[in-house]
Amino acid sequence: MDRQNRNTKKATKALIVVGVILLLALVAAVIYFYTIKDREDDEDDFSEVTCGCYLIDPAVVNDCGDPKRAFVFNLNTVSSDKTCNASCDINDIADNLLNSTTPKESFKSCTVRSISDTRCENMILKDQDGKIITGRVNPTDEINVEATFDKSTYIDYTFKVNTENIIPDKVEGNKISKKLVDFEGVNSVEIIATAKDAQGDQINSIVCRRVVDLQTSIGTTVTGMVALTEKQADGRTKISSITISVGQLTSDNVKIRFSFQPAFTTLTASDAITIESAKGTISMSKLDLYDTKNFSSDSFNILNDHTGELDITAEVFVNDVNIGSATTNVEFEEIDTQPAEDPTDPTPEEEEAIADEDKSNFTVSKSVAQSCVERTVGNNLAAYTITVTNKKSAADSITSIKDKLPLGFTYIEESSTINGSAISDSTMVTVTPVGDSQEIVWQPTSPWVVQPSGTLIIVFESTATGSSIPGQNLNEIIVNPVEIPLDPESLRAEVAITVAQDCDNITEEEATTPSTGIFDNFVVRILFGVMILLTGWLIYVRPEGNILSERIITSRIYEELQFNSYKITNPRKYFEEKTLRKKSKVR
Repeated sequence: MDRQNRNTKKATKALIVVGVILLLALVAAVIYFYTIKDREDDEDDFSEVTCGCYLIDPAVVNDCGDPKRAFVFNLNTVSSDKTCNASCDINDIADNLLNSTTPKESFKSCTVRSISDTRCENMILKDQDGKIITGRVNPTDEINVEATFDKSTYIDYTFKVNTENIIPDKVEGNKISKKLVDFEGVNSVEIIATAKDAQGDQINSIVCRRVVDLQTSIGTTVTGMVALTEKQADGRTKISSITISVGQLTSDNVKIRFSFQPAFTTLTASDAITIESAKGTISMSKLDLYDTKNFSSDSFNILNDHTGELDITAEVFVNDVNIGSATTNVEFEEIDTQPAEDPTDPTPEEEEAIADEDKSNFTVSKSVAQSCVERTVGNNLAAYTITVTNKKSAADSITSIKDKLPLGFTYIEESSTINGSAISDSTMVTVTPVGDSQEIVWQPTSPWVVQPSGTLIIVFESTATGSSIPGQNLNEIIVNPVEIPLDPESLRAEVAITVAQDCDNITEEEATTPSTGIFDNFVVRILFGVMILLTGWLIYVRPEGNILSERIITSRIYEELQFNSYKITNPRKYFEEKTLRKKSKVR
């Protein structure tokens, strides 16, 4: 009985010691995760955020949303702990400096909350009289473009005019300029100022992109056509989409007559034609091109067995009047009769066998229109933009794109657009809950085909809910190409957005990245408590517990803890033990 009592007392003491140790560990963890701050916080080392505003002429476009319609663009850069606001005041421009008859009070100011690429800082368009072009000119007018970059060390300064690269007339320091004339036969002119940095990356700033409409007696004119192709699982090549530039149509009574060389049956489409007047385009998707219900007879299925080159000519009719035609050339690959091999998970030998020029070479960037959102309805909307660029010299394909939303953010259904066209979530978007957040995957039935130097742009919206964490929240994007990537790191990108109680008064804590401790998770806290109880039960009841308690009690660590505890619980015994230890050391 005495032996059992002694063991019980030892077990009780061991349980108390273990409990104290675990309690101290818990306190230390809480202090570490919630009290200690990084040195960077003390130094207030904040990144910078650039926002902007622009002016539009309501006689040209009524609503904000397309920065290319700007005629004045102002930027403002602040540290990320502050709210970024830019100011655009039409009164800063004299009346006689504008080529518009619109009253000053009617001009609109639009806001861009976040601008990722600001290397091209400003671009102004003026006519032959030196007046600022607000968005519309006559075909006989001049367009004099001047763009300003943030530094003069860039290379390959270029203007892109309706996708055609044009060398500037002048390059003076960080400014380039060009006089543009002869706009007969087109309804609008898109102008982009760009260059390359030291790494060879293309500068692509929304600040230096403009679209100018042309006043002309010709209602609309066909100016170009793009036909994209994709290879099917059976080896055949199909047309994935056709887009025709026609200017701003005022009628929806549109027909397209397709003819081919080498000769195939002429096809006339009257249904499933998507008209986008704001962009000046009409288009048809793969599903519509291969559906006989949209044509007077047959469909693009007549091309199923074709291989080699093919010229496609599209004649556009508006209200049964021919407004013009355009031709493009596409390549139909030879049909591969061999069974396709699974491209996933290639072996190291297979990767080595693929030359670098054959690997995919995509880069991805991510931006968000708002630098700060709140957790209240009306101020909690975040609009994200994903831009994927094909750096390869040949067309390449993308299987899917995955986006991991920040904690507490939710995707807004049916908010996705791809290259400016709205898509249905049911056909391409999959949203999967991940804890208190979501993972979004865009995956078409057939891989996207991106032309050389072409881009795939996805825009979508999300909202910050009450479970979002105040502070800087990261949003990550991952691109999944069909081919093995040349640089896997280039397929990932992320962007930060601030969640604050009041975006006009961001606190110091809200301007930092939120840190979460191991005890934030309810399940972790429960498991930790169960572990403590289980340890105590084993020590007190099980025979193995007695063995463990004896080892703990006889250990050097336990002796030191017990000795130091005497300093508080029994000072007399502490000094007696201390004296005995000193004498034993002397001996």
